[in-house]
Amino acid sequence: MKKFIATILSAMVGLFGYTIVETSIDSRVADLESRVEYLESVVEEYHGEVYIPTTTRPAATVAPTTRPAEKPTVKPTTTAPSGERYLVDSGYCGDYARWEFYSDGELIIGGKGAMYEATPGWDKYDDEIKKVVIKDGVTSICSYAFYKCTSLTSATIPDSVTSIGWSAFSDCSSLTSVTIPDSVTSIGGGAFSGCTSLTSVTIGNSVKVISYSAFSGCTSLTSVTIPDSVTNIDSYAFEGCSSLTSVTIPDSVTSIEGYAFSDCTSLETATLGKGVKSIGSQAFYNCTNLKTVTIGANVTEIGEMAFAGCGNLTDVYYAGTEAQWNAITIGESNARLTDATIHYNYTA
Repeated sequence: MKKFIATILSAMVGLFGYTIVETSIDSRVADLESRVEYLESVVEEYHGEVYIPTTTRPAATVAPTTRPAEKPTVKPTTTAPSGERYLVDSGYCGDYARWEFYSDGELIIGGKGAMYEATPGWDKYDDEIKKVVIKDGVTSICSYAFYKCTSLTSATIPDSVTSIGWSAFSDCSSLTSVTIPDSVTSIGGGAFSGCTSLTSVTIGNSVKVISYSAFSGCTSLTSVTIPDSVTNIDSYAFEGCSSLTSVTIPDSVTSIEGYAFSDCTSLETATLGKGVKSIGSQAFYNCTNLKTVTIGANVTEIGEMAFAGCGNLTDVYYAGTEAQWNAITIGESNARLTDATIHYNYTA
């Protein structure tokens, strides 16, 4: 024991500042024992007062037990409470264009710029849309925008729109009239095809081509205004417009393509402008009530069957001479045209 205490003494000399001197080992040991006892009591007292934190770590964030509601697979009801108008749905249809559909059937498209060439977000309401209002600033109507909106009765197209896409209003069977503003330069194929309630169309003064099947199957169409800006009437443009009674084609038009007015069974008079050079095959095929045709002196070619099935055609008013008429290349099966009375040197 004494040996152990001596070792401890040597180790703690520096701690307590003692200088070892020549004294009795017994007295040193006794003194050290008392100090060790004191230190033990201090250490014991110190440890008894040590503060050990008891705070627990924050509870971990728990993931929600329910997922957010997903987009409904069925369209919201559009029955307004007590007849009040309210917003049913909305979304973007262009980078800067937005649509809103209301409970009374009105679809409003606002903002600016072109519509996306994609299926619009309102397509799930196709059978409920009754009125379309496009605000000034929108520059295009995308293809199939209102395809088969069978309840649509009116559409407002602003002067900012420059193009109407393919089949944009196709099969809108309740649409009764449409005015295409002067700002529009192109009408896509089939844009208004199958609009069986459409009675009149006014085409703006900037349209250059009436595209393929643009108004085909518009069985209630009785009148159409074709502006001087148009240079070409494409195939099937007015095919099957069975209520159309007359058509005047301006001098600006140079070509009438095949089937353009075929099966217009109520058509009685057709006036072709001075600029027309070619009339496509079956262009006026089966226009069973066609009685008179006015043709300009610049025509050089009439396609086969262009006037086949026109059983009531009796008079052709031709602006050129007989020699010029005989120089025209006339395709086969046009006996109804060639057997009619030709009035040469006709001036309106």
